[in-house]
Amino acid sequence: MKSELGERYQVEARIGEGGMAEVFRGFDPVLSRTVAIKVLLPQFARDTSFVHRFRREAQAAARLNQPNIVGVYDTGADDGTQYIVMEFIEGRTLAEFLSGGRRPTPVQAAEIAQKICAAIAAAHAQGVIHRDIKPGNVMVTRDGTVKVMDFGIARMLGPETAPQTSAVLGTASYLSPEQAQGGPVDARTDIYSLGAVLYELLTGRPPFTGDSSVAVAYKQVNETPAVPSSLSPAVPPAMDAVVMKALSKNPSNRYQSAEELSADLARAIAGRDVEATPLMPAFGGDATQVISRPSSHTAVLPPAEEPEGSGRKVWLGVLIGLLLFALLAGGGYLLVNSLTGDDNGGASPLVEIDDYVGERFTDAQRAIGLLDLEANRETRETDDPSQVGVVLEQDPPQGTQLTRGEGVVTLTVGIAPELVVVPDLSSMTVSAAQDELEANDLTLGSQIPEASIEFDEGQIIRSDPPADAEVGPGTAIDVFVSTGPDLVIVPDVSTGCLSPGGARQSLKAVDLLIEFGEAVPSTPECPNPNRIIGQEPLAGETVEAGSVVTVFPGGGGDV
Repeated sequence: MKSELGERYQVEARIGEGGMAEVFRGFDPVLSRTVAIKVLLPQFARDTSFVHRFRREAQAAARLNQPNIVGVYDTGADDGTQYIVMEFIEGRTLAEFLSGGRRPTPVQAAEIAQKICAAIAAAHAQGVIHRDIKPGNVMVTRDGTVKVMDFGIARMLGPETAPQTSAVLGTASYLSPEQAQGGPVDARTDIYSLGAVLYELLTGRPPFTGDSSVAVAYKQVNETPAVPSSLSPAVPPAMDAVVMKALSKNPSNRYQSAEELSADLARAIAGRDVEATPLMPAFGGDATQVISRPSSHTAVLPPAEEPEGSGRKVWLGVLIGLLLFALLAGGGYLLVNSLTGDDNGGASPLVEIDDYVGERFTDAQRAIGLLDLEANRETRETDDPSQVGVVLEQDPPQGTQLTRGEGVVTLTVGIAPELVVVPDLSSMTVSAAQDELEANDLTLGSQIPEASIEFDEGQIIRSDPPADAEVGPGTAIDVFVSTGPDLVIVPDVSTGCLSPGGARQSLKAVDLLIEFGEAVPSTPECPNPNRIIGQEPLAGETVEAGSVVTVFPGGGGDV
């Protein structure tokens, strides 16, 4: 591998390899920053289709500027070597995390999925479909930042989306049914793949496994995965519903956008009802049976012959009439009582309710349903995350007897407070920012001074939590306040016959950047070529931190 690419980027250590490319850690001396350099493998660099796909990745990712997407800085070719220069991320992929046998909690899994939603929503807004969302393409940094990467098979949507009949691209375990069939793709394709990733975060395994990629792809098209909670009982019913909706075979039945999916994940995290249709539990028990009747009909026997006008026949007719009247009267009485419920003997049996305080609402609702009672849900905001989705009060209390089919138990359930969006405070003064925060039911936190070239002294640079973050009412928002440019004194790097590396280190120590000018004639004090003998600005001048100092090496002519 070459030690330098594009006459600019220094190639350092190899840090990874994918199906098409290797990734190296590198250094950009112009901007003095560490970068990741993705290099197309030699066996693919000679194939124009792979080169086109590689360049398309750079074009697709370069169009996107979103905190949850790995940034692309540059792309190019150097003597047949195709490369992409990207943001360097210190962390590991979700695939590496899961391969260690670890799993996040359901809430953590939902929060990770929300950040992936933010990334693909930004991509979809630019007409870019990722088409290969999987754990191996999601990085998590040490501070918990989620970064989506590898747009190598991304598709840019035009006026229409053509079927991909020439090749099925993607990873089988996370492939949507339409991809597996070579059909058209759109934003909902990424929704399905993200549903598969969320499924694996919750259960430790993808929705489908098989002996080959073809077998897995067949299941993606023709089979329904097991509900996540059947593999991991800690998964709440709301999360089951969200995952199964995202994994719908028909794209029309999925979430129609990443924003919709993210909003339902937020509801699930907060213990609220989700938009996805809840999955009703199957209750055991035998089916209702019809009691069999005797198979033979009642026989009607003819009376013995009596003489016409016999008194016995007359009395028999009277008795039959009275019997019919009694039967009709009794039947009417029973009918009226069955309709009005006035007869105490016909009332529904009573059941005694348990104590549901402290239980998850879904569990309490299921237990109340088994008693043939109705659970009425009321809510109360709570600042305690452990009480979200939990029954805080019940009415009536434990031990009360209610009538089956009629009784109602009211459960008060804890919910997270309605979230507030942090406003953009950049460029505001502290006083204006405080007014803006109070107008949004937030408070001003710490004021942290920070040097800035872009923002005038006294202006706010950024906030923590950042703009557009969702927080609880009353949250204190810290602000970083500009102290103006950070001024430094230019050191002397033009005397002492310094090497280029020594000059770079001296400038970097005071937060200055180096740029190499054309070689100039050497001097008697420094006859060696390639040693620094000139600089601009001169030593001792005051400049802003981050400024560029141009240095001039010797060797450009005779002494």
